[in-house]
Amino acid sequence: MKLQTPLTISGGAITHFTVAEVDVEVVNRSGVRGTGHGESVLSVPWAWPGSALSVEERDAVLRELVRGYAQRATALGHADPIAMWHHLVADIEDVLRAALPASTRERVPKLGGYLALGAVDNALHDAWGRVADRNVFEMYTADHLADDLSAFGLPGRYPDDGVEPSPRQSLPVQHLVGISDQLTPAGDGAITLGDWIAREGISRLKVKVAGADPAVDAQRISEVYRAARSQGVRPHLAVDPNEGYPDATHAETMLDELSASDPEAAAAVQYLEQPIPRSAVADPGTFRRLSERVPTIMDEGFTALAHMPQLRTEGWSGVVIKAGKGQTPAVIAAAVARHLGLFVAVQDLTATGLAFVHSARIASSLRVSVSQLEYNSRQYAPAGNDAIRRTAPRLCTVVAGEVWLDGLNGPGLYGRSVAARLEEVTDGN
Repeated sequence: MKLQTPLTISGGAITHFTVAEVDVEVVNRSGVRGTGHGESVLSVPWAWPGSALSVEERDAVLRELVRGYAQRATALGHADPIAMWHHLVADIEDVLRAALPASTRERVPKLGGYLALGAVDNALHDAWGRVADRNVFEMYTADHLADDLSAFGLPGRYPDDGVEPSPRQSLPVQHLVGISDQLTPAGDGAITLGDWIAREGISRLKVKVAGADPAVDAQRISEVYRAARSQGVRPHLAVDPNEGYPDATHAETMLDELSASDPEAAAAVQYLEQPIPRSAVADPGTFRRLSERVPTIMDEGFTALAHMPQLRTEGWSGVVIKAGKGQTPAVIAAAVARHLGLFVAVQDLTATGLAFVHSARIASSLRVSVSQLEYNSRQYAPAGNDAIRRTAPRLCTVVAGEVWLDGLNGPGLYGRSVAARLEEVTDGN
């Protein structure tokens, strides 16, 4: 997928990405056959930054990992998709180590492995729901699953604890403001933040910052906030350095600078995503102090569900859930986070097509701390949603800052009506 406009994050500019698509045929113990479809955005600069390998080489490795996980899934016996995921992820370290030649002085990040496995996992959940003719979000109970959440210290509890009793039928849209995105007109015809606000009525903004200079980042956040205020909205902000700061102290400095220069903008910050490198060991005291100022949640570093009970001790407020990492870690994380009192936000990876539908369904169905849908594919890859726009126009069209999820409550991962209509449109083209 080639982006219409580059998306700039602290790890560099994203100009294109691969959408991994997996189709699976299954049969249940009663002999009923069915199919499932899964997608994941293989965002190389996000999942695998700072490599000696080119983006194309890293992308090829992730594609091969998808093929490998798909092949391994076909050898599994009868089981629910969550049990299958646990089986497939058990040796992920060995799989990633073998993905590159021994002579290569690096290894595939675990986050890249999660994205590759995510497409397979999503296809298995879709097939599971479609064969049962059920919405998969209704099936994460003792009646359908082999195992409870005992592995996370929650015996007798199941992933449905993280599912809303009734899915939200509309969601506020979170608009992404990239590091290089224009806020005001520059005479070049580029769409500005003000244009988006005037057109769609959005008020939830995710601000990407570079992480190189806390003062510069604070100024950028203030400028974004003021640009939105000039359009008559009072924005809710999330700040995402994408691992840009070397430690929590730099993030604190950014908040200090912002509070001093623009206290109104500082008060609008709802949460902070992954301020430090995923491999960094945070000082618990400093990080706890940061989280007390603004909820600070793990994103790129969240690659082990078993790590969740330790997050509070380490100073983190909670986690980011992304559809591309897989339906299994998404529903388990939501349930465990609820019992641990952790902050949860659903975020996106410029998802298009059914990957976007999946992200929307997760955002509408899971218990989260902030109810919204990050929908940046309309900004950077709008052509990727052409087919979905024709089948689910109210999901793709932002009105008064919101989208509507009509037709997404059917069987499988996406809802039969949307998935079936998309297949018809795609076949017709």
